[in-house]
Amino acid sequence: ADKDDLPRVLLIGDSITRGYFGDVEKRLAGKAYCARLTTSKCVSDPSFSDEVQLLLKHYKFATIHFNNGLHGWGYSEAQYRDGLLKTLAAVKKHAGDAKLIWATTTPVREKSDLKKFSEKTERVKARNMIAAKIMKEHDIPTNDLYGLVEQHPDWQSTDGVHFNGQGKEAQAKQVAESVAKCL
Repeated sequence: ADKDDLPRVLLIGDSITRGYFGDVEKRLAGKAYCARLTTSKCVSDPSFSDEVQLLLKHYKFATIHFNNGLHGWGYSEAQYRDGLLKTLAAVKKHAGDAKLIWATTTPVREKSDLKKFSEKTERVKARNMIAAKIMKEHDIPTNDLYGLVEQHPDWQSTDGVHFNGQGKEAQAKQVAESVAKCL
């Protein structure tokens, strides 16, 4: 997103975000330039907030769509909440007038039976609830990707975490629509 004759959009997330990014970029072509910061770091990792701040200090974005919740299983939910608050403060400090959109974390399924949710999904739900409270307090809209994919095990890839083409396309459509409303 090194051009500035159109609004810039930043997607922050993990490999799920990386999976749908290309299709979001295509859907927003001619409306915005898209960039991404995708990492397997949890918001609780002290360097995560530093990476976000570094990017935001050098580039201005009209909209920032962000998510974090599938990594950092070694951190407690209290540490996740504290990390998310720290990250949100950093984003607000350095994002200027960018409109923010939070995206819920998607469920994890059993590799052996994609119709069943993995035990990790309970932690995903807990983190989504923590994030929902924080985003509500900060008046940040939420893009419910969890709800979008929850009833679609057929969209999941065989690893139980990532998504196949149909799942990525559905997520990209919803992300692009939520971002376009903010442009």
